[in-house]
Amino acid sequence: MTTAARARSFLAPVALTFALAGASACAKTQEGTAQSQTDDQAASKAKSGGPAPIAGKPVEGGGKVATVPGEGQDSRPYEVEIDAGTAAVGEQGKVTIKVVPDETWHVNLEYPTALTVEAPDGVEIAKPEQGKADALALTEQTCEFAVTYTPREAGDKAFRGELRFAICQDTACVPKSEAIAFEVAVE
Repeated sequence: MTTAARARSFLAPVALTFALAGASACAKTQEGTAQSQTDDQAASKAKSGGPAPIAGKPVEGGGKVATVPGEGQDSRPYEVEIDAGTAAVGEQGKVTIKVVPDETWHVNLEYPTALTVEAPDGVEIAKPEQGKADALALTEQTCEFAVTYTPREAGDKAFRGELRFAICQDTACVPKSEAIAFEVAVE
């Protein structure tokens, strides 16, 4: 076999692989464009007074599942519970932060759930950044973290942070970034 023939026999499968990959990428791009158009149609239909998408329900005409994040405490499909308690100067305190989804929703266990808390002046937090492995509980029914801290001075201490998680229904998942704020009375 000549060198040119060997090169052709080697390059033929490589060229076929690239051709198939290119066709797959084109199909994904077309699919993404169609999905984007469906999103745009649903948004313009909702703005024009047509039926608005409802979380977990099909949007009329497109068959696409849409989710609408809740506005305000009463319309969210979950509750964030914070148990701050009180603390004493020099003693370790603990705050628990818990997400409890409504009955038809569940916590997404695959999502990179995380909690970040900023310490106020005069307070030391043991672990200000926590991930899934640090959670007290991470199940479909709840997501719970504990923030341990040690205050160095008395007074009301205001903590701030962010909790990132996702909740799902059978047909839709919604990633959430919840700003958290709580105050601890240090004696």
